[in-house]
Amino acid sequence: MLLAETAAKAAEQLELFGMSNKFWIVILVLALFLTAILTSSYNEDKTKGL
Repeated sequence: MLLAETAAKAAEQLELFGMSNKFWIVILVLALFLTAILTSSYNEDKTKGL
């Protein structure tokens, strides 16, 4: 339990560029979502159709 508590406290204190962890999680999710949208049409459907 001591190791888990220490890791939790370290995660709470870790801030990158003065922004909170929740902010970076939201930015990461938005970046992944935007990347999926922008790259979805890269491999176009090359089937001849029915």
